[in-house]
Amino acid sequence: MIWSIWVFVAMLMIVACFFNVMWLSCVRAEARRHAESAVIVGGHAFLSDDLLRPWQQPFENEGRAVRSRNAAVDYIRQSGDRTLSPMISENDVELIQPVPATQPGNTGLTQLTSTVPEQIRVTFGKGQSNDQLRMFFSGLTGVRNARLGVSAAATIEHAPVGFLPGGNLTIPVLPFAITDQSHEGAAMMSAGGLWSRQIETGNGSDNLSWNPEQHTVENGADGLPEITLTLSPNSAGNRPDGFVPLRFAAASATDDSSQTVNWMQNGVTADDLKTLGLNELAFPSTISASMLSNTECAEIGAWLQSHSGQSFIVCLCTPTVVAENSEHQSAVGTALSTVRLNRPVAARIMASGISASGDVRICLQPCVLITSTAVMSSSPGTTLNRYIYSVQLSD
Repeated sequence: MIWSIWVFVAMLMIVACFFNVMWLSCVRAEARRHAESAVIVGGHAFLSDDLLRPWQQPFENEGRAVRSRNAAVDYIRQSGDRTLSPMISENDVELIQPVPATQPGNTGLTQLTSTVPEQIRVTFGKGQSNDQLRMFFSGLTGVRNARLGVSAAATIEHAPVGFLPGGNLTIPVLPFAITDQSHEGAAMMSAGGLWSRQIETGNGSDNLSWNPEQHTVENGADGLPEITLTLSPNSAGNRPDGFVPLRFAAASATDDSSQTVNWMQNGVTADDLKTLGLNELAFPSTISASMLSNTECAEIGAWLQSHSGQSFIVCLCTPTVVAENSEHQSAVGTALSTVRLNRPVAARIMASGISASGDVRICLQPCVLITSTAVMSSSPGTTLNRYIYSVQLSD
């Protein structure tokens, strides 16, 4: 009888330990899943358009850090998991700043990028004892609590050298480029295009603002200047304030209709780039420009008017005219010239309109854009980009 009792108790202890291990494993897996989502949410919360405003005070960056921590914590607490909610606080969210030596590049083109954290990490019970899980059958196992010991981190990168579509991911790039010369440095800003002279120097007009809560464009200044460009039918965008239409795919031998509106609606796909023999949209690189008809400009103008507030990647370029009978032209269809894509920026459509002559005027405001299609450089000498970011899980 005594041996039977001991065997029975031993079996209960084994079952209790097994149950606790399974319980701890399930909670840890759930915590890991929530932590990974929380760091992505926190990274997105930190990256907002106010990063681009000049003359910021230290408390503004501190406010972004608080917003990021709160977003990560709120995500976990709002998940409805009563086991994990008490185990997380703002102190468990860490924003890791980059080492100053890893902040190279032209300060004129990367203003304020040093304030962006390099990594965001969520650790349950970081440095505290509030991540203790109460175990079952503690009288049998002798273990009352066990630490959760779960963390997750995401890196925030902003040194894009290209964009890689794939699967269901498309590149959210506006199929128009802005002529600009600022890629050679801040000394070229005064001689560069409208983006350099009006946006990156802060000298442009500031008449409109974007309300992220209401997702609407409103009248009034918000500290971010605007730039207005013109898309003219049957024009390659040679004017200083003209948009250069880009061709992200080779024209079909049987159908030469423009895909511009489709690219605006759905983005540039991997299949589009493959027709040009490309795997990714790289910077710097050379791509074909084209001309749009009156009908196509009218369709573009109508689409833009109904999509105010949408943000895109915008290419800054240098036009390079090619000969009419060149081998490159015959390979890509009816392109009249090519442009050199210097660097990408991000802009939001604030207003648009179309004139009686068919010209489409588009007002853009710089914005912060986060895309998983961005290919980031690992070279320590790459110039940082203050417009385009990627938030990816790191461990």
